[in-house]
Amino acid sequence: MARGLFVEPFYGGSHRAFLDGLVRHSAHHFTLLTLEDGEWRRRMRRGAHELAAAAAQLDGDFGFLVATDMLDLPAFLALTRPRFSHLPIMLYLHENQLTYPRLRGTKFNSWFGAMNYLSACAADVVAFNSEFHRSDFLAALEALSSQPNNWIAAGTVQAIAGKSTVVPVGVDLGWMDAYAAGRRRSATEPPIVLWNHRWEFDKAPEVFIRTVRKLAEEGVPFRLALAGEPGNSPSGGPGVLRDEFPERIHHFGYADDRATYARLLWESDIVVSTTRHEFFGVGMVEALYCGCFPIAPSGFNFTALVPPELQGAALFESEEDCASKLRAAIVSRPGGDSRLRRAAARFAWPAVIGEWDAHLEELATTRRR
Repeated sequence: MARGLFVEPFYGGSHRAFLDGLVRHSAHHFTLLTLEDGEWRRRMRRGAHELAAAAAQLDGDFGFLVATDMLDLPAFLALTRPRFSHLPIMLYLHENQLTYPRLRGTKFNSWFGAMNYLSACAADVVAFNSEFHRSDFLAALEALSSQPNNWIAAGTVQAIAGKSTVVPVGVDLGWMDAYAAGRRRSATEPPIVLWNHRWEFDKAPEVFIRTVRKLAEEGVPFRLALAGEPGNSPSGGPGVLRDEFPERIHHFGYADDRATYARLLWESDIVVSTTRHEFFGVGMVEALYCGCFPIAPSGFNFTALVPPELQGAALFESEEDCASKLRAAIVSRPGGDSRLRRAAARFAWPAVIGEWDAHLEELATTRRR
C-alpha cells in the first residue's frame, strides 16, 4: 500500500469525521496537511497559501495526493512546485460552490465556483460523494459553458466527466449500537420528530417551522427533538419552536457529545429534512441507521439513501406534501423498520473502505506506471 498526502483546508465537522474515518480504516498510510475549521470563505481564499507554507515542513515522498473541494488546487501546486508535480491527484468533492444554495438577493460568487472548476481540471481523478452530486456539478458546468463571457474552456467539461467517479462518504455507525436500548416502543407516547441538521438558510428551517405549526394547530400528537447546530439563519434559531411549543419539546440544543446524540437518534421515531440541497446526507444516514423514518425532499441525494419501496411515503414534492407525509408518518409510526438500518449500513466504513482503497491503489499505480 502507498503513502498518501491528504490536503484539507477545512478540518472540522463532517469533513473531519470523514478524514479521521478514512485514516483509521484504510490500508494506505496518510500524512495530513490541514487547517482547523473556520469561516469557509477565508479557508477557500487563503487555504492554499497557508498549507503550501506548511508543506515545506513535510519529510519524505508520497505515492498520491488527495485534496478536497475547499482547496484551490492549482494555486497549491504552483506554490509548492516542483515538489508535488509528479504525483497523481484525486480531488474529492464533499460539496461544490456552483450549485450550493445562496441567500435570496445575494449574487453568485464566481471565484469559488471557478476554484472548484480549475481544481477539477488540475486533478487526475475527480471523485464525488454521490452520483447526484456528480451529475449536478457537470450539469452546472454545461449550463455555464453556454452563457456569454463564461470561463469554461472548450472540451473541459467532457474531460472532467471522463475522469470523474463516485466514492461514497464513509460514516462511523457501529459505535451507536451500544445505545440501541433507548429505542422507544411505547404506542402510548407521542412519537418524537427529530431535526439533526444545521439551523441555517440552506437547510430551509423556515419550512420545518411552518410544517410543525400546521400540524400542531391540527392537534396532531408529536414531540420535537431539536438537536442541530444553531447556525445563523434569517428565520431565527430553533428557539422559535421551543418558545411556541414548550410542552412538545423532548430535547433542545446541539448534542455535542456522542452518547447524548446516539441516545437521541434511537429515541426518535421520525427524522425530517427540508433542505434546499443535499450532496450526500451524513445526518440522515445516522438517523436511518437508528431506525428513524425519513421525511425529506424528493430530489437531491435522498433517493440514494431511502429504500425505493419507502420513498413514496418518505419523500415529498412540496411544502404541503411535506406536511401530509409527516402527518401520515406520525399516525402510522413506521420507525424501527429494519430496511432503514440496512440502507444506512451500506455507507458504514467497513462497507465502503474496500472501494476507497481500490481507488487509491489505482491512483498510486498510475504514478508507478
